[in-house]
Amino acid sequence: MKVAIREAVESDLDNIARVHVQGWRETYKDILSAEALAGLSIEERKQMWQGAFTHPNPRAKFLVAVTDDGEILGFARGGPVRTKEPDRLAAESEIFAIYLLEKAKRQGLGRRLMAGVFDHLAAQGLRSAGLWVLKENISARRFYETLGGEPGPEHSFEMNGQKVIEIAYRFEPIPRLG
Repeated sequence: MKVAIREAVESDLDNIARVHVQGWRETYKDILSAEALAGLSIEERKQMWQGAFTHPNPRAKFLVAVTDDGEILGFARGGPVRTKEPDRLAAESEIFAIYLLEKAKRQGLGRRLMAGVFDHLAAQGLRSAGLWVLKENISARRFYETLGGEPGPEHSFEMNGQKVIEIAYRFEPIPRLG
């Protein structure tokens, strides 16, 4: 099966939302409570990602991994950092999201998605990138460390009634993966 990495388009929105919810449910099934995962909504995720198409930011990049028969297996989006709060990322840009379906992991697609976003951010003159990952998501943390990410500050929040801790990862300089 061939998988291409291409720019996301608005007609991908339903599938991006589906991958987002399914990706969370697959990845975090042993980390988050069943109630927290059940509270995820494809419609809410669709509304969340709609803004990327309604109000596009040319400095941001939104990529999908799509099979030759049109199935979206994952996506990634990054752009200039969204907030300058002191306890947030100490980076110029941010990976807002990267999600892959379980069946698409460990095939190099995550690296290809990150490479595309990183290349775009570097081309915008941005020198550093950061992201947040659930602290208990050890496989994702190893992936980010393999790409050169350095762990940083943590913060906690409540998700559908469950307290979770995220840890920041920072990439400086933005790596050239391709």
